[in-house]
Amino acid sequence: MPLPGFQFSRNELGRILSFESSTSDHLISRENSRLEFKESFNLGSADEYAKTAAAFANAQGGYIVFGVKDSPRQVVGLKTNNFENFDIAKMTNALNERFAPEIHWEIRTRKVRGVKIGIIYFSEATQKPVVCTRTGGCLQEGAIYYRYRGRSEAIRYSELRRILDDERTRERNLWLKQLRKIGEVGMDNIAILNLQSGEVSGASGKFYISEDLLPKLQFIREGHFVESQGAPALRLLGDLQATERPVIQSTVHIPTPIREQQIISAFLKREVVLSPTEYLKAICFEQSYLFPVYFFIQQTKETIEDTIGLLKSLDVRGVVRDKLIERLQMPQERMAIGNLTSSHIAAGERLTIVNQLRSKSLDPKVIDNQPRRFFEALTHIDTAEFNQDYIFEILTKHIEPRLSTIGGLTRTYFRKALCHLDLIWYKSNVT
Repeated sequence: MPLPGFQFSRNELGRILSFESSTSDHLISRENSRLEFKESFNLGSADEYAKTAAAFANAQGGYIVFGVKDSPRQVVGLKTNNFENFDIAKMTNALNERFAPEIHWEIRTRKVRGVKIGIIYFSEATQKPVVCTRTGGCLQEGAIYYRYRGRSEAIRYSELRRILDDERTRERNLWLKQLRKIGEVGMDNIAILNLQSGEVSGASGKFYISEDLLPKLQFIREGHFVESQGAPALRLLGDLQATERPVIQSTVHIPTPIREQQIISAFLKREVVLSPTEYLKAICFEQSYLFPVYFFIQQTKETIEDTIGLLKSLDVRGVVRDKLIERLQMPQERMAIGNLTSSHIAAGERLTIVNQLRSKSLDPKVIDNQPRRFFEALTHIDTAEFNQDYIFEILTKHIEPRLSTIGGLTRTYFRKALCHLDLIWYKSNVT
C-alpha cells in the first residue's frame, strides 16, 4: 500500500500530468496498467468505473483521471460540476454493491493549465482477489478483473495463480518474520500489546498503557521513517507509574473489550446490551465497517444524527469510522449481492434458498454446502413474507457456532447479510 497522501504528491501527479511541451495541452503519459483517462465524469457509468477500480485493486492500484481525452491524451477539463458535487457515499455504495472485499479509494481535484480535472486513486487491495458480486452492464458475477496495459479485463490464469501464490507467501512471511523476531529477542523478552485493552503481556507479567494514550499510538511502516513523508510516530518516555491497587485487582476490574465476536453475537441473539453506545464505538476499531448498527442505535434511544456526532468525536485511526459514518448518511443503502432474475446458475440457486426461507423449509445442509450462496440469498429477503424469528434462529443455531471458521470473501458476504437484516428490520426504528 502507498504511504498516506503519496499517491497525490507533487512528484506523483507531476509524472502523470506531464505535458509534451510548455505550449502543448497533450500529456506524455499514456493509459497503462496504473492509469486511465476519461473525458467526463458521470455516475451513470458506475459499472464501468467499478470494473476499472477492481482491476486496479487486483493489480498494483491506479488512477482514473477525468477531464482528459484518451486519444490523443488531450487535457480538456471537466465541463460540468458533476465530479465536485457527486455524493461520495453513493460511490462507496456503488463499489460495495458490485465487488467484495472492499475497494479503498481517494479523490482529488486539480487545476491544470487553467482547467479543472478530477482524479480518483484506487489502492491495491490488501486482501485479494477482489471479486464481482453481481451481473449487470459490463460486469459478470463471479468475475475477477485485472489491469492489463491500459485495459481492464477478466484475469488470466497466470495472474490469478500469482495472486493466490503471493497471498500464501505474504502470510507465511509475516509468520516467519514474527518468529525470527521472537528468536532474536528471546521468549522471556517478548510482550504482546492488545490495542483494545492496552494490556502489554509477556513471560514476566503484564502492564497497561493509559486509555488516554492508547488511541494516539501509531505504527510506522518499515523503511518509511523520514521527516518529509514518514508516518507520525509517538515515542513513549518516562517512568511506569503503579496503580494504588495490586495489578491482579486492577485486572479483574478492566472490562472485556467488545470485539467482532461480541458485536455479531449480540445481534444474532437480539440481545438488549448493557451499553449499546460502546458497541457502536467498538465497530470503529474493527477491520471492516460492515456491521449491524441500527440494532444498537435503537437501544441508545438516540437519533442517527446524534450517533454520527458521537462517532466523529472518536480519536481512531484508519477509515472504518469514516466509512461507517458514510453508511449512516446514506438515504438509501443496499447490500444486495447478485440478483434473483438472471439466467445465471447462481441466480437460480439464490432464488431457491430465498423461497425456502420464505416457506420456513430451508435444509441446513444448504448452509454447509453453499455458505456463500446462503449469505447472498439473505441479502434479497424483505420484511413482507419472511419470519424474523425463523431467520435469526437459523443464524444462531447454524452460523454463530462456526463464526471463527468463516473467512475471506465468505465472511464479507456474511457481514453484508447481517447488515441487510439490520437495515430491513431495525432502521425504521431510528430517525
